[in-house]
Amino acid sequence: METPDPPTRPNPAARPQAPRPQPPPRAPREAAEPQAVATPRSVVETALQVTFGAGVEQTDLGRRMTENEDASLILADTPLWAIADASGARWPAELTLDTLSKDAKALREFQTRVARSGDSSSRLAVGHFFESVINRASEAVRNEVHRRGDRRATAACVALTLMGPFAYVAHVGDARAYLWRDRKLRCLTTDHTLAMLQLKRGELTAETYAQSPYRKTLTQAIGVTNDLRPDIAEIRVAPGDVMLLCSDGLHRMVSDRRIAEILVRDVPLAAKAEALIASANEAGGKDNITVQLIPVEGVGPAPDEGVAKRERIDVARILGKCFLFEQLSENERLLITPYFEYQTYAQNDLICREGAEGDSLFVIVSGKARVTYRRAHLVDLGPGGYAGEIALARLGPRTATIVAIQPTTVLTLTRARFFEVVQRRPSLGVQLAVPLLENVGKRIVDLGTRFRTIAQVMAGDKAATAPGDGGVP
Repeated sequence: METPDPPTRPNPAARPQAPRPQPPPRAPREAAEPQAVATPRSVVETALQVTFGAGVEQTDLGRRMTENEDASLILADTPLWAIADASGARWPAELTLDTLSKDAKALREFQTRVARSGDSSSRLAVGHFFESVINRASEAVRNEVHRRGDRRATAACVALTLMGPFAYVAHVGDARAYLWRDRKLRCLTTDHTLAMLQLKRGELTAETYAQSPYRKTLTQAIGVTNDLRPDIAEIRVAPGDVMLLCSDGLHRMVSDRRIAEILVRDVPLAAKAEALIASANEAGGKDNITVQLIPVEGVGPAPDEGVAKRERIDVARILGKCFLFEQLSENERLLITPYFEYQTYAQNDLICREGAEGDSLFVIVSGKARVTYRRAHLVDLGPGGYAGEIALARLGPRTATIVAIQPTTVLTLTRARFFEVVQRRPSLGVQLAVPLLENVGKRIVDLGTRFRTIAQVMAGDKAATAPGDGGVP
């Protein structure tokens, strides 16, 4: 910036001077330059407050079973909903849910922690709780099997709770959880069966999977081992959503398309549950059928339609726009969302500053952020946009500045949490590490190309092309 000339006193005797040329006006900045990284607000402070409404449950023996081996649990005040589906006898399902019920009071403490901070530590604690209690249930079933001498007794289980704006689904085996949102059905769980494992490996097609005899052969079940790794999915819910839990007696008989056709009907939830069970029996009713339908409702004044729609954020699909997660299934992305810090920034808040130490990947959930390098505009990032992925591979200074140019929600994955995913879920870790290594390799190749081009330009090679801007740092 030029230093202005000092002011001079007017001199009436002086000859008139031609006006001095003025420098061109500087372009105004689009936003005030932030001075420090903002302290983002927790998502639980900004999300609509929700609760589970009055849900319904229906269970049926089916047409070929002589005993109902399904059991269910409803603790509306906690809240906790669960279904256990036993094999060989009913008692493993009852013992599983009894173990879960006895420990359910601990969920109140987790709810307080999530409501207070909403950080990854408090949210991951919910998953650790379910993992611990499901393994204790498995040990209890194993001990009872040994006492009774009944070698076939095992159970599958699916459980649902609510923490602030997040629903958590824990499951082992082939009981399922679904999300009904905006007249669309989405399965939130992946069956722990041999047939599903073969499908994921490419050994079965979707057509041959439907006819596979191994759809009931469980690869994880309560009572088999004391080292179970249940899947814990985190879903951000909003008013108008409906959660569906069911035993395999429903989804083995009724297609997802048919389930959606029933849920779209303008009838009470109880009528929908009855229709689901009737449909399973009409298709053969080969197993016991248990269904739970739980609506998500807002707390306080109802938001207008636009606000409610913005709250229905599909984090799994947003993460799918980032190269690091695009090879994961949507259900697998739900397993890693608790490892992210989920934060909101006001307009003009600084998300990260060029030159500052960086250890995190940023993924935009909603809003918009601007990326600059030495004040030069590089790119604007909208939902699904990402930056900072190299920080997961190495610690170092940021090479760009990111500023929220409108209210923005960001998912942040730190390097420490990234390595925690790799260690705790090795199969997912491999799927994350490979694209990250490929990305780093492309950066190295790009850097080598730039250096060669610069060397050619310095050597006087006029045919060399000057290096251009790279990707988002």
